Amino acid sequence: MDLLIGGGLAALTIYAAAKWQKSDKDKIQHTFRNLNYKVKDKEPKHFKTHRTDQYTLYSYHVPYGLVDDDKLNVLEKVLNKPVGVSFANQKLHIKVYKQTLPAKVSYDWTETEGWTLPIGKSMDGPVMHDFDKIPHMTIAGMTRQGKTVLLKLIMAHIINNHPDDVELYIIDLKGGLEFSQHNYEQIKTIAGSPMEAYNLLQDLSAEIQKDLAYFKSKGYTNVLNTNIKKRKFIIVDEGAELVPHKYMDKDEKQKLDYCQYALSNVARVAGALGYRLIFATQYPTADTLPRQIKQNADAKISFRLPTEVASRVALDEQGAETLNNVGRAIYRTADKHVIQVPYVADSDIKGRFVDYVSTDEKTTERRTDTVIFG
Repeated sequence: MDLLIGGGLAALTIYAAAKWQKSDKDKIQHTFRNLNYKVKDKEPKHFKTHRTDQYTLYSYHVPYGLVDDDKLNVLEKVLNKPVGVSFANQKLHIKVYKQTLPAKVSYDWTETEGWTLPIGKSMDGPVMHDFDKIPHMTIAGMTRQGKTVLLKLIMAHIINNHPDDVELYIIDLKGGLEFSQHNYEQIKTIAGSPMEAYNLLQDLSAEIQKDLAYFKSKGYTNVLNTNIKKRKFIIVDEGAELVPHKYMDKDEKQKLDYCQYALSNVARVAGALGYRLIFATQYPTADTLPRQIKQNADAKISFRLPTEVASRVALDEQGAETLNNVGRAIYRTADKHVIQVPYVADSDIKGRFVDYVSTDEKTTERRTDTVIFG
């Protein structure tokens, strides 16, 4: 009898625990109610659950008038699991992952087709960026969060994949410290100060005008529709240094204004000519991230930022303020991915590119070689 009573109590305990232990689906539905995520008395209605080895996908019919909302990001904390939220055709999809993103992803030097590169790893696998489809990119993020590592990854990948077809013009406004050690023949110029950037951008602007005239003479409208293989990347590390300050004299302010104008012109006009702009800044504001650059850069990446306001400037949405791992970023194009950016060390880059080391000193004085298009 005692054995029967003991077994019955154990079964009752298990039943009670199961009854009070809510499933992820139940927690999601309760979260909808707590957030008042509904239209009048109509809430999202669950219609399908799909399970895989990596995640469980919950799909919902959503009443008309209800759209995706940033407040649904709270689901990650409610479930204590990585969550992906997407919204399309009045259907809400909530993907609950079984594992978290790794804290570090190593770059493996795998070659890719065209002008694509592995921008990061998401919960759904590798995320690729194609610079021929989306030519310009902005990058934001506080110091030591991975911004410069990403810039070096881009540099290393495009040199490795296209050693004969790429030119790099680097504006390293940390005094040239980050990129001066990478002295490869594909890097035509490294500007280490705002005034050197001014000289470089004057030369590049003149070159853009020449390329524009050449395209017009040939009837070309886009480099993608020609046999031109060359691509020219302008990488700006810490664009905030190009913002004029009150203490500067009139000449300095005018030169910095010109730098911002020239970079905006690259973003607006030069993409079709084969120029690619990558503009990075630590703390994005209306001053440090010029509007023309942001509007014409359809790829936006942000590492951790200190405030929601900064995240909205960088990405047009919140989220970057919650990133909690070095190298973790939000990659936003038409879609949004939370990614871990691959890490590549300076020593690995140097070891791989020993044959490309140039004996020329990289300054803002342009080299004598020219590129003939066509």
